[in-house]
Amino acid sequence: MDAERIKVLLVEDDGDSRELLAELLEAEFDVSTAPDGLAGLKAFESEHPDVVITDESLPGMLGTELAAKVKERNPRTRVILVSGYTQVQGAEHCDVVLRKPIDVDRLSATVGRLGGEARQWAGGDTAHP
Repeated sequence: MDAERIKVLLVEDDGDSRELLAELLEAEFDVSTAPDGLAGLKAFESEHPDVVITDESLPGMLGTELAAKVKERNPRTRVILVSGYTQVQGAEHCDVVLRKPIDVDRLSATVGRLGGEARQWAGGDTAHP
């Protein structure tokens, strides 16, 4: 396993959900959190995570808007959108969409897979199209 853990940014406006998910993910990943889309974008710019997990319904900026801005700034970063909706406009900016309620094991496996992809791509800067 890579000596450096995958960096995850979790953007969730519900404080209890944010704390619980962060605590569960911290067993495997380095997790930072943000309470809304604007704070999430600032955290993304300062922390440079491998994976961003975002709720769709956020104050100030929707999760899909955050995803678009993340991809604009760094297309290598993987984005997981969490939503209770079956169809989400703007989901094309996300690498994976997971439905609520969240299956933590599935989320963790997805973060591991996407984080590995992000790191592999980052290691091959000159080879990507």
